[in-house]
Amino acid sequence: MRNFLKIIFIAVCLPVSTSGYAKDMLIDVNVLFAVPDAGSSDDFHTGKTLSVNYNYYFLSWLAATAGVFISEEISTDPITDVVGTYQATIESEGITFGLRSDYQFSKRNRIYGRAGLLLYKSKLTVDEFFSPGVPSGSSSDTTDGQGYFIAIAWAHSFTKRISFQLELSNMTQLDLFKGETTRPFDLSNTGVSLGLGYAF
Repeated sequence: MRNFLKIIFIAVCLPVSTSGYAKDMLIDVNVLFAVPDAGSSDDFHTGKTLSVNYNYYFLSWLAATAGVFISEEISTDPITDVVGTYQATIESEGITFGLRSDYQFSKRNRIYGRAGLLLYKSKLTVDEFFSPGVPSGSSSDTTDGQGYFIAIAWAHSFTKRISFQLELSNMTQLDLFKGETTRPFDLSNTGVSLGLGYAF
């Protein structure tokens, strides 16, 4: 899957990168800190998602953006019922593509927004623990699909090339396990991300 994501990312970036000037491009790397929300009673811990984005400015204020993302394994608190105790873990990776719009309000500062679509692959694992003497168990399954992302952010330029980024963002994966279960669900990650950008 990761090799497939790299191929897609290169294929999206190459056509625009060969047709533009160096000053019109920006690479940014961000870490999103968010609590996944699956719309159920399961409470996930805060997790981190790493993203790398390529931005090509075809106007001074508007860019096409494409990127890849991958999350760490994010777990719920253990939940106990009359049968035993279980804990769910989810991890995701995928690609994004969309638009980014910037507004520079001072020499070193600007605000921007990003929005677009994403393709994801996610793995859900459930570990079960029973009473002493009863073997524990673990089951997992993967799913893929589409979703969207949106962000609003502030960027501060340290130099002409290097900038710091602070984003309030949301990444939503739609209809996880659709067609495999009677109750597909959406997975939403809303939080704050920190990152660095490099213009070239």
